Amino acid sequence: MRQMKAQKNKAKIYKASLELQQRIGKGPLDPKLVAKAQKAIEENKVDFTPLGLQFLNELEQAINDVSGNLTPEKVIEQKKMLTDPVMELKANATIFHYSLVGNLAGVMLSFLESIRELDEDAIAIVRAHHDTLKAIIAKRMSGDGGEHGQVLMLELKDACARYYRKKKAK
Repeated sequence: MRQMKAQKNKAKIYKASLELQQRIGKGPLDPKLVAKAQKAIEENKVDFTPLGLQFLNELEQAINDVSGNLTPEKVIEQKKMLTDPVMELKANATIFHYSLVGNLAGVMLSFLESIRELDEDAIAIVRAHHDTLKAIIAKRMSGDGGEHGQVLMLELKDACARYYRKKKAK
């Protein structure tokens, strides 16, 4: 059991493309450069609010653009429009010390990637997620949000679980 768990958590290694290798080189990274980059991330004092709100505006526009009776091709296109700003939030929030936003965006990203359609219930979950993140960023709730952050994470996960149960029941 322990060995299976260790294998499950083992990092996957992807070979860099030839183009990428030509751009940055091959071999291990200089530990001094890695330490310098880590220090820059940890000491980052940039205000995330404008960038976060920009991604949230893109998400809101994508939510508003979703229409009913989508063809499979249109569902893929609409999901990408929703997924892209969520992915940007997930990727950037933690760098700017907004780990709660990054974690919530991670849950939403998993949800969007797992659903097959964009029905009213799915859009309602995405809209509630958007509204929650907008409030977090507007109030400059950096960090993990403490107890409130845990509650928000549980609520989002529960909403996704209820959606999956409802779809499975149909």
